[in-house]
This record gives sequence, structure tokens and C-alpha cells, in this order.
Amino acid sequence: YAATEAGLTAAKPGATMADVWRAMWSVLEAGGALGNDVGRMGHGLGIQLTEGPSVTPADLTVLQPGMVVTLEPGMTFAPGKQMVHEENLLITESGAELLSRRAAAEIPVID
Repeated sequence: YAATEAGLTAAKPGATMADVWRAMWSVLEAGGALGNDVGRMGHGLGIQLTEGPSVTPADLTVLQPGMVVTLEPGMTFAPGKQMVHEENLLITESGAELLSRRAAAEIPVID
């Protein structure tokens, strides 16, 4: 939840997808993440369900008003146990606007 909040704050016009990745990863890493096996933490959303650009440390695509992207902070938190979360958002002149209903702060654990 905190990583998504960091991504929402970072996702504004002029920022890059890499900036958004760094904002989310810094929260996950500080929280004890062992890694991210998915390789990206979000992507463009439009004509296809999953498309570029990608929220990765190497994607320097600049966010612009009108872009629709996802934030998907994901992490390995124990061997064989991963968590991925997704929110859809629109980049506006003033920042990010959620298009999906915000997930609750408490995520149920499924054994």
C-alpha cells in the first residue's frame, strides 16, 4: 500500500517511468523485499491489456497528461512467496488520478 502511495505521488507529468519504479522500489526494499521476479512494476494500458511503456528502472519514457498506466508494486517477501498489487491511473496536468477503486490498506493473506 505504501509503495503504491509512493508511485501515485511520483506519477506526474515530467517524471519518467523509471522515477515511478524507484519511488515504489525504495519503499518495498525498506520494507524487506527480497526482490521483484516480475521485472516491472506497472505498464501502459490502452489498446492492449498489457503494453508499453513499462515501470522499470531503465524505462525513461516521460509521463504526459492523458497517459493511462498501471502501478503494480510487486515483491518477493519470503522464498516462494510473492505479492503483486495493481491500480490503474490517468496522468493529469496535476498528477495521477485513480481510475480503479483504491484497494484497502490491509491485504488478506491466503495460505
